[in-house]
Amino acid sequence: MRRLGFIIASLVWAQTAAAKPGLRIVRSQGDVVDPLVTLFVQVRTGSARDPKGLEGLARLTARMVIEGGFGDRSDPITKERLAEITRPWGGRATPRVRIGKEATTFAMTVPVEVLGEFIERIFTPMFTQPLFVEDELDRLRGEARESLQALRLEQIESMGLKSLDAMVHEGGGRAHPTIGTMRGLGAVEQRDVRGYFAAYYVPENTTLGVAGIDDSNLAVLQKALSGYGKTGWRWIKGRTLSAPRDDGVSRAVIVALPNAISTGLHAAVPIEVTRSHEDYWPLYVANVWLGTHRDSLGRLYTEIRDKRGYNYGNYSYMEHFADRPSNLFPPPNTPRLSQYFSLWIRPVDHKVAGHLLRALSWEFERFARGTMTEEDCGAAKKKARVLYLSLAETKRRILASRIDDAFYGISPGWLGGYLDAVEGVSCTEMNDAVRRHLKGKALDYLIVTDDDEADRIAASLVDPKPAYGKGPADYQVDERDGAWTMPEKKLEMIRQDAVWAHHDLGLRPGRVRIVAAENVFKGSEVLP
Repeated sequence: MRRLGFIIASLVWAQTAAAKPGLRIVRSQGDVVDPLVTLFVQVRTGSARDPKGLEGLARLTARMVIEGGFGDRSDPITKERLAEITRPWGGRATPRVRIGKEATTFAMTVPVEVLGEFIERIFTPMFTQPLFVEDELDRLRGEARESLQALRLEQIESMGLKSLDAMVHEGGGRAHPTIGTMRGLGAVEQRDVRGYFAAYYVPENTTLGVAGIDDSNLAVLQKALSGYGKTGWRWIKGRTLSAPRDDGVSRAVIVALPNAISTGLHAAVPIEVTRSHEDYWPLYVANVWLGTHRDSLGRLYTEIRDKRGYNYGNYSYMEHFADRPSNLFPPPNTPRLSQYFSLWIRPVDHKVAGHLLRALSWEFERFARGTMTEEDCGAAKKKARVLYLSLAETKRRILASRIDDAFYGISPGWLGGYLDAVEGVSCTEMNDAVRRHLKGKALDYLIVTDDDEADRIAASLVDPKPAYGKGPADYQVDERDGAWTMPEKKLEMIRQDAVWAHHDLGLRPGRVRIVAAENVFKGSEVLP
């Protein structure tokens, strides 16, 4: 592992440097010409800046940069023509964009021998001469509304994850999903797209990431962006970012989804820890022990799925993880300056939802007391080191991560310092960090369930009676002569079930509300 760390360290990305006033450059240290050149352009803005009533503007703007036509108005590069030009250069030569809450990142990879042509025909006009053709805006808006409608009424897991985000940030710009809201998308006009581009797509708000080119080609790239940010269009003012509100008392929102075949459970609490915080790595490693995404190591997975077989998986996160459930590893280029600790029980049978929400809350409180043993910490550190193999698997991923380092202002960087940071964390530091940021915190709960189950589940959350899940018969416990006979392992499991069943969620009448799925992400009040 240390040898791998040395190899990757040789590719550590240089500190952000100013190529010209405002524009920041991130490139590899000692970069050499590569057969494939990777380019990233990260603009420090995202959907959290969408003006109220225009939710979805950031995403539409980013998509329009690529698909809304660019270059000479009399002979524009349309979406179809862009695909035709880039097809011979490989699938990644067609620019792609990832839109987050606080950053928008364009990515493209082209053979080095066609870099000059790519810069001239695609890269330069795309960022300096966007046309934002109105017909394309209509098309993209329509597609977004269709996708949002499917999210709201068909997707239990995605709806839950995005609704949790909305709940934590309720009332702020980070609340709505990056795709926008139904009303916001309908209100966006061509002038809004131009105004948003003019306000945020400027050199001082942009980082250019490059890999595989020499200094002369870098100079060509910098020159290509000489007209970047000079549009003459009137700016549109975006929202001011604000921290999530936390009144210290638990609450629950139940999203009632028509014909939901199961119930998804989520919980969260805001924290101050981002990648630039001194407690980031102790909390990161500790969370690997509690609930690594899509991995069987975590305690949540072991207790709820492995031992009891309730569902597919159970995880926890100390920073936002985009594009779940499809991604195995956190995708780069979704940085945030506002984070929250969250837990996720993937969909379960409706009748055990109350029991497992209590299990989730109990396990969180146990974890928050900072009682990890040296054995627990050692297992977490070992797993964290293994995760590095995938997180730093490609040069492209390392560069993308290094651009996020520029966003956070950290050095040697997340991947650049990963192995040393994990190795250097002690068990005491892990437990102390967990206690500092999580102990005594009141969880908020987000539940997605069938609309016929919503009232029953809402009542059960404030009912002082215990909520049980599986019983002895479900565990195949024998009853003979009026007495149960079971292995000691199963006895301990049933005892733990009873502890979960009696756990108080901290919810009181008036702190639980039901929201119809058809009203979620409808307007500026995303969880009415």
